[in-house]
Amino acid sequence: MRLVLDLLLPVFLLIALGAALQRGGFFSTGVVTGLNRLSYWVALPALIFSGLADAGDVVADGRTGYLLTVLLGTTLLVALAGWITAGLIGVPWAGRGTFTQAFFRGNLAFVGLPILLHMPGVPTASVMLMLAPMMLFYNLLAITVLVASREGISLGTVRALAAEWVRNPIILASLAGGLCRWQGWTLPPVLGVTVAQLGLMAVPLALVTIGAILLTMPLGATRERLWTAGAVAGKVFISPLVGLAVAWALGIVGAERTTLLVLLTCPTAVISYAMSGQMSDFEGLAAQAIVGSTLASAGALAVVLALTT
Repeated sequence: MRLVLDLLLPVFLLIALGAALQRGGFFSTGVVTGLNRLSYWVALPALIFSGLADAGDVVADGRTGYLLTVLLGTTLLVALAGWITAGLIGVPWAGRGTFTQAFFRGNLAFVGLPILLHMPGVPTASVMLMLAPMMLFYNLLAITVLVASREGISLGTVRALAAEWVRNPIILASLAGGLCRWQGWTLPPVLGVTVAQLGLMAVPLALVTIGAILLTMPLGATRERLWTAGAVAGKVFISPLVGLAVAWALGIVGAERTTLLVLLTCPTAVISYAMSGQMSDFEGLAAQAIVGSTLASAGALAVVLALTT
């Protein structure tokens, strides 16, 4: 239990700090947006790049690709379950994409990674290496379900998705860090220390800004509370249960099973709100699912860690 508290409390206390600072008027207009951009475009890429570039065994670890494949397949199963659940609880066709995205798209970088970084026995460099393909998959799957729940698909949507792939900082940092490790390249000492220092601020900065963003997110009025409850339950309860079944079927145990379940139990990613706002009229559902799953994930992650560590 002490280990569970040590892993979870810092994450959720920093989120609570961000919410408290926002509530107290500490952040002036536009500051939270700027901090979020700093975290997403600078600090987190620096953390991933330095972690991969300095990872001595990540390339040789053949289990990384296997675990990534399992995570991708499990995510696809969860998304399918989300789409079916949306129909069963009466979510309109136009809202099924938003519901399904909230059901499967986890906040891996800003919640999952901080937990796994401090978990004994977990190869954190391997986890970092998994982030880029998972973000690619999340984007592709999110666009697919959002487009499927509305009429038509435009060439502009496909172009926007491609543009997101080629300019995504997490993907670029992962590719650059992996290339440096593969080729044995190292940064000049001064530049290497600078990048490493930037990476150190990634986790606390990201978590504080998440707390502030959650407090200011315009929730709106969801037509049915059942929809929000279903999306939250899917993300933090059904998703890890599917992962547990997959892990049992494939014989995945130990740190690998913990890694898989932590990533699957992460709350709905904040970016889901922006995507739903651009591609559907159900951003209120997306916002409530994000807030609800963030709160519920504290207990769900505690159970996962207590049972697997």
